[in-house]
Amino acid sequence: MFTILTMGMATITSMVLMSFLFLLTETTTGDNNIFVFATSQSQPQQQMQQQQQQDNKPIEIAAGGGKYSAPLTIYVPDKIEVNVGQPVNWYNPTDVGEPHTVTFVMDNSTMAGVVSPLSISNTTTITTLPPNSNNEPIVISGQNGTNTIIALNARTFNPVVIDSSGNVEYMSPNANFNMDGTEKYINSGWFLPKGMEQEYPGAGNTFIITFEKPGTYNYICILYPWMIGSITVR
Repeated sequence: MFTILTMGMATITSMVLMSFLFLLTETTTGDNNIFVFATSQSQPQQQMQQQQQQDNKPIEIAAGGGKYSAPLTIYVPDKIEVNVGQPVNWYNPTDVGEPHTVTFVMDNSTMAGVVSPLSISNTTTITTLPPNSNNEPIVISGQNGTNTIIALNARTFNPVVIDSSGNVEYMSPNANFNMDGTEKYINSGWFLPKGMEQEYPGAGNTFIITFEKPGTYNYICILYPWMIGSITVR
């Protein structure tokens, strides 16, 4: 289907046929310029096919960025929409070893601090302060049964999930987690730019979540609480 418009010195002839989308090309014949508008109905279909192909690919979000002299404490983008079952992959693009987290706090009582205030009795029993708060020390086993306790909250440093019943499950660095929306707390753990994980042993460099339920899910960086992001699942 075409629209042909011929323009001469004194004669303008137009023949218009129905078209929805068109491409403009120009040719020159003598004193006349001929413009051809060619319709294309396949573009929306191509866009739909491309979108369908992309639906199963993770959407990437940068956690932080910049350089040592001017680090960025933002998520880019900070708000996205995804389909149910579509993974989201957070990564750290910073040029230096600046850690970040992706932390979902669905139950305010599970908000975790970076440092764990702990008391130790004569029997070496460790008690969180306040009691039953979302804190747990990092314990490194040593020789002769000796343990070293680091007063850094393991539930901030490590990837961890607290389910709807309060059960705590630790994940490996670079975790890939399916979120059903009933969880109380989900934390990526500290993750750094790829190749810099050795600066904080046990840290990863990515975190992937696949959302299984529609809704809006807000998250923060535990280390920089003003870093906020939002995922809308449709």
